[in-house]
Amino acid sequence: MTTRFSISLAGLCLLGPWSLDAAPNLPVPLKLPPGLRQTLRINKELSYIGDAVRIVDCPKDEDNPLGTCNNLIFGGLAMWDSHLSGLVEIKFYEPINDIAHFEISHPSNLAGDNAVMKAPQGYEMRVRDMFVLDALDQVSAGDLNLLTGEVTKLNYAILPSNTWYGDLVKVNPKLKPPAFQFPGIYGSGQVRFEQRSDGLLDVTLVGSTFLPLSKDVKEEPLRIPLPYCGPLDDCFGINAPGSSLHPHIYFTTKPSPAGDCGANCPDVPFNSVQMYTAHSYFTSFGDHFTINIPELGGRGDGRTHLQGRIQLQFGPRSGDTVPVAVSTLPPMGLLADIPDPPAPLSTFKVTMFGHNEFLKFPSGLIYVTADPVLLEDAFDIGVGSLNLKTGQFIEGLVYRGVPAQSLFSVIIGLNITRIPLDTFRHRGPAYVLKGPNRETIFGYSGNYFTSFETFSFPSPNYDKPLEAKTAGAGSDLNPFLRFQAVQIADTPRALKTGSADNLLSSFNERFSYSYSISCDPSARTGEFTYTNFSSTTTAGTYHLENIAAVSCTNSKNSTAPTGNYDTISFTGYGTWSRDVNDGRHLVSVHISNPPDSPPYVSIQVDGGTTSKVHTKPPEDTIP
Repeated sequence: MTTRFSISLAGLCLLGPWSLDAAPNLPVPLKLPPGLRQTLRINKELSYIGDAVRIVDCPKDEDNPLGTCNNLIFGGLAMWDSHLSGLVEIKFYEPINDIAHFEISHPSNLAGDNAVMKAPQGYEMRVRDMFVLDALDQVSAGDLNLLTGEVTKLNYAILPSNTWYGDLVKVNPKLKPPAFQFPGIYGSGQVRFEQRSDGLLDVTLVGSTFLPLSKDVKEEPLRIPLPYCGPLDDCFGINAPGSSLHPHIYFTTKPSPAGDCGANCPDVPFNSVQMYTAHSYFTSFGDHFTINIPELGGRGDGRTHLQGRIQLQFGPRSGDTVPVAVSTLPPMGLLADIPDPPAPLSTFKVTMFGHNEFLKFPSGLIYVTADPVLLEDAFDIGVGSLNLKTGQFIEGLVYRGVPAQSLFSVIIGLNITRIPLDTFRHRGPAYVLKGPNRETIFGYSGNYFTSFETFSFPSPNYDKPLEAKTAGAGSDLNPFLRFQAVQIADTPRALKTGSADNLLSSFNERFSYSYSISCDPSARTGEFTYTNFSSTTTAGTYHLENIAAVSCTNSKNSTAPTGNYDTISFTGYGTWSRDVNDGRHLVSVHISNPPDSPPYVSIQVDGGTTSKVHTKPPEDTIP
């Protein structure tokens, strides 16, 4: 039970976020404004505050207080954004060792436009009288490194006020709203300062957080307001145990970027959930391991490519922007149980499946990174704002996830008392644009940096923890995450065929395949055979019997004529030669022949647990 939006998240984030590694020095150190104080107007065209409310029916105790069940009531998040106008004042203090403490405030508050809050299936409410006030009992502050531009110890605390938050309190009269804090107990926050020609510093802030409402408020059921509120505090609501708020805010004093996406601007289906097929060639996760251990001899680069889908939920339009929630899903047609995440990361959910790889260091040491899966954070969700003029996300996107695989699990085990059971805050540019044949393409390239100094790194023999070494000064991790996914505008009818013999996978397994599949999803006919010639348990032959789902798409720079496609993804059910019980097995296949990249194939039997191969690109692929 709670009387606040925010509650204890004990057990979700045990040790706090990973510590960030020191940023490199700027070409020229930042100079503080005259008098150590500045007041600037924010750019209303780009600045906004919003929420993506997860309205669910999760009455079971095991799903609360965080509301972890998937029973969304209105078909998706209830989303709104409101563009902000006003002033931001920054008060700096005299630097100590090039670190300047600063405080953020908003003289006369920030004011937002009236907005509409919508969910895809039947929920709509007006959001009016939008204001952002400074918190009454906290000072928004942080520390700025003048040499690097890095901001640490950020706490941005505000009191957002609007009619929807007011109605939420009306239907839950015992609920006492707290200040919204970014990053808060479980969220993301970043402030960036950039030097201006007039001696002041442009300031940009982006933040999101997770505020669970639990199943009840002081023994009264939690309720979500409906659009039936009168002037006398008489409001109607529905029981929605486990619902949660996902507020986000962005403001900048910088001018709007030049440029226009023109004919490539997307046709956005506002207030809808859209499914995109991931292009595995451009969808991957990995890490640049810079580990200062003499036995390694330098940096190791690990990467695996992923099968799955990307779900975009577009909210209602707000000026020339629209809020977009980004989440990942397994391959289409996967009618099997998703495996549980590897311990101790069971809080998060498996969404996409990768391939076994080798991580090689300059010294010649080779590590196996087996059973890779992407784990998505279910709490601090990925919500950004798409600029409809440019097709780019304003300030990119923060997507929180964990690139789980066998090496990462061993690292957690060696450092179990020090490594937080937390997700990586991947941050980077994202876009939604039209492709050559009017397909819609989503792309994202996120990175995260964290120090690894003094942590234990294993030997290639994971069964011998005593052989682990301590990482020296300058050690860090740089996990990255890339997405490219496509949704076509036409109804495909083409027949796609192909074959290859004696291919070598990135995990040194010889294999062959052949296929003849109709792109028409209603046809459900086709042939597919795959043989793995390795000497391990992954060897065998797969024969397709039934198609579950198929998707034909075009790559970003496709030259295929209208009605034809250079990429096919399909799932189906068939037989596996090593199964003595003659059971039926799931296969998921992704094959692409883009004009500007080598041909690529990814095959996974039973989500990769039975057999999996792919032709890994030699270099990192940026969507």
